[in-house]
Amino acid sequence: MLLKQSQELTEQLRERSAEFAVLRALGTPRRQLARLIAAEQGFLLGLALVVGVALGAVLTRAVVPLIVLTGEATQPVPPVLVELPLPHVAALLTATAAVPLLIITALALRRGEPTVSLRHDGGN
Repeated sequence: MLLKQSQELTEQLRERSAEFAVLRALGTPRRQLARLIAAEQGFLLGLALVVGVALGAVLTRAVVPLIVLTGEATQPVPPVLVELPLPHVAALLTATAAVPLLIITALALRRGEPTVSLRHDGGN
């Protein structure tokens, strides 16, 4: 999943390379551009993670008690208790958000000269 996210984010950077080249040609420092990209992608990733965790928690609490059965195919007594350990969930979310953001920031910082990119993408 992390590799797919990183690949999609990298493809977005490639598609917008002319836009970033114009900003670089106008004098935007690489670090400021990298912060802009990281903030943009961080917001999108954060929103996706919040929605995903909320939906996952609701579905887990709704579905797991219905599908857990005993050896005799009856509902267990006492009922199933669904627990989501907050430290583990937080660590997973942090790793899920950090890896793509680090890759995108590294790619944004190593961008080439804006003139080369503008000359190459100018024909499109």
